[in-house]
Amino acid sequence: MKSLIFTAGLATLMVPMGAATASVYTVGGPLAQSCYKAAEARDARSFSVEGCTRALNEEGLAPSDRAATYVNRGIVQMVGGHGRAADADFDAALAIDSSLSDAYLNKGFLRLREGRGQEALPLLQKGIDAGARRQALAYFARGVAYEQAGDYRSAYNDLVRARQMEPRWALPGEWLAHYQVSR
Repeated sequence: MKSLIFTAGLATLMVPMGAATASVYTVGGPLAQSCYKAAEARDARSFSVEGCTRALNEEGLAPSDRAATYVNRGIVQMVGGHGRAADADFDAALAIDSSLSDAYLNKGFLRLREGRGQEALPLLQKGIDAGARRQALAYFARGVAYEQAGDYRSAYNDLVRARQMEPRWALPGEWLAHYQVSR
């Protein structure tokens, strides 16, 4: 039986931020909706964080909207380079709803940004298992985590799966272009 050898030609593994966040829509008050929009736009300006904080402190949010707002503020914090604050927000969201896939995924994305793929793997898996809305993104991120952990076969398989799930999304194909599969 022939074996396959997987190698990746990427020297630096950084996931582009636009590709690696999963904001959560909220129907809460206007501040919570602004926080969602800031997360979607990857707007890390201080007033975006302040708006999210005000939503959490001033709006009577339903638990699901509160958890979503924590995730969204965490994304804004992560984009702004405030990893500890982002991680705390994702944890706060999970304390409200332990099945919130986007909180797990974003905790995993944060680990990827820090080059800690091995630590990202169980978080990303929990996000996948919890029914991530955008499965291709979750598998892409898990592929990057496997790559950071040195498991190129699993990385390749997840990247291929992400490309198959969303064929119009260019990033998995671009990432796969760095792979060489030898028989």
